[in-house]
Amino acid sequence: MSFNRSLFLTALAFFVSSQGVQFGQRVKKCQISDAAIFEASGLATSKTFANVAYTLNDRAGKNEIFAVDVNTCQTLAVYTVNSATNWDWEDLAYGPCLDDCQNGTVCSDVSAPRRYCLYIADIGDRGGNVPVNNIYVIREPATVQNSSVDLAGVLKFNWTAPDAETLLISPDARLFVVSKVTGGKATVAQVPLTAWNPTSRVDLDLSQSGTLKISTPSRDPLGGALSPDGKFLLIVAEYNIYFYSIVNGDVIKTLNDQVPTEVNTYVRTPSTQSIAWAQDQKSFFILPEGADPSLYAYPIDTASSGIVVG
Repeated sequence: MSFNRSLFLTALAFFVSSQGVQFGQRVKKCQISDAAIFEASGLATSKTFANVAYTLNDRAGKNEIFAVDVNTCQTLAVYTVNSATNWDWEDLAYGPCLDDCQNGTVCSDVSAPRRYCLYIADIGDRGGNVPVNNIYVIREPATVQNSSVDLAGVLKFNWTAPDAETLLISPDARLFVVSKVTGGKATVAQVPLTAWNPTSRVDLDLSQSGTLKISTPSRDPLGGALSPDGKFLLIVAEYNIYFYSIVNGDVIKTLNDQVPTEVNTYVRTPSTQSIAWAQDQKSFFILPEGADPSLYAYPIDTASSGIVVG
């Protein structure tokens, strides 16, 4: 009897999804006291610097990214992003640099890229206005100290969604946006490579899009994070956090086909838009909006889950 690896991986992913990776009780890591961080709308952990996470404010903020210590919540550095405007920055993703992956660098879940980039999603509607739908890309700064950073590029696109707050990046630097809609059945679509520094805006191919199989009482989702290895996905809504196991690396098909499991240990923290996997992928962090927010961690319960993550 021959071994069908693809079928096996699909079955394994379905099993993990149906059983769910179990998470332990939340742990309060620290509380941010920096008054400049008051509308945190995105979170991403560094693979270069230990215990460092990046965050930003949405429409009320400046064109700045903050480097924060995940154990103390101390602000370690503030980076001013040159030539970028914060119309409504709603998410922050961290991964391989898209242009490196285009230019011969091998980008995958089993090979570390030569450098990392931060992707700033200016995709929100700024309180009922029209989104600009820009994704600003910067190289991860070489040092953790206050500085100005230049853009490595901008992705510009159009689509029919009037609002969005979620940007996802895969290990091979594929980018996905997820709309924000009443009831949570949002659209997920891939941002094509042609959107990188285009002469004109690129329309997303909605014939290849998917629809989330969640149902919520509010406008969702508020954010999301693919694990660094691309195997798992978290989506945060106003009342719940949802867990997915990505099948064969296909983010859109997984979101379109899979009914996610809820993180049953999640303690609702209103207006939480920022979610990120920890550097070692053994837990995830959340950071709510508002003044003096607390950073919480939810560790993976590997004993209950029966799998090794990371």
